[in-house]
Amino acid sequence: MNTILTPDLFSSNEVLNVILLCLAAFRVWLEIIGFDFQHLPMTRALSQKNGEVGMNNFHRMGLVFSIGYILFFAPAVFI
Repeated sequence: MNTILTPDLFSSNEVLNVILLCLAAFRVWLEIIGFDFQHLPMTRALSQKNGEVGMNNFHRMGLVFSIGYILFFAPAVFI
């Protein structure tokens, strides 16, 4: 069955899409449990250069991209 959601999924690597979907779900789960991204070593090093507010915006955009990936690709994986 071919729907509007599936052409890109089956023309590319399906395993890669599932792995990326799991990583996006893990990123959302980290946000739900209240993980503090400021304690990560790379974030601490970059926050000295870019500022703490800049790194908070960076991690917030990661959350937005993860939610977007889940919304756009999860239906195609589950169909």
